[in-house]
Amino acid sequence: MKRLFLLLLILIINSQSILAQESYMVNGETLILKLEVEGDLDLLSLKLEDSYRFFIKDNDENLTELINTKDEDDTYFNEFRETLSDLTKSSNMSTDEVGFSRYSLKKFIKAYNSTGHARYAYTDERVKTQVRLGIFGGITNHPFIENLNNTKVPYFTVELEAFEKKELPRQSGFFSIEHALESDDFQYVSTVLALGYRYRFINKPKFNIYVNSQFATYTISKNTITVDDSEMIIKSNAFRVPFIFGIGSDIKLSDSSVISFIYNELFSAFVDNSDNFPINFAAGYKFNL
Repeated sequence: MKRLFLLLLILIINSQSILAQESYMVNGETLILKLEVEGDLDLLSLKLEDSYRFFIKDNDENLTELINTKDEDDTYFNEFRETLSDLTKSSNMSTDEVGFSRYSLKKFIKAYNSTGHARYAYTDERVKTQVRLGIFGGITNHPFIENLNNTKVPYFTVELEAFEKKELPRQSGFFSIEHALESDDFQYVSTVLALGYRYRFINKPKFNIYVNSQFATYTISKNTITVDDSEMIIKSNAFRVPFIFGIGSDIKLSDSSVISFIYNELFSAFVDNSDNFPINFAAGYKFNL
């Protein structure tokens, strides 16, 4: 199951990358370019070892490379600004403060495509981050703990999720605190602090489906066991890097809130599952802060 899930995850991530790329012939070179911005002008990029090459495609399918050469004193000539001025001359947009970077070029081309005539105001390279608070309740059989009777217990989670503030963010990171209760026949109680990552391989305006990964956890637990008619309490604290994988979905309620469903702890890359089929299902509500 682990191998199948990992293979599907690799295929999903690779397919998203491939779909955004296309082969082009540029001055006799065959290049695989990634589409960065689509519109009246398309911005395309080619990732090199330590830099990028950038290209502009117009409505007539003409492809123009943006050049930024420098002399022996590392003085840049910024030829790309003149190229951008020629391509956007009908809008009277200034290129004086456009930088030769993915972020700056994307902002400029997006500004041109969205307004066509509005002046471009340079913004720096900072990425705006949105934080979302989530509250979950669910049920688990502790897939990575020995649970002879396959006892299922309730658990509750509070989560902070951070992602890039844009229309359809595909990736996010989160910090969660999960507390699982004990039962009469399985007296194990735990609190887990986790750092994780999500990748939305289906990302629509109304809903998304994502792979969920907890890559670092700190677990505080108490286990009460009976030995020769006497109870023994075992307490432990453990930091692990388990890479626990699951799957989840967010369904949009409003511009600032979603309902979430998550089936987590399907398997771990570095921790063995117990003999029981993994159950770790929760539903919750998340809203922007």
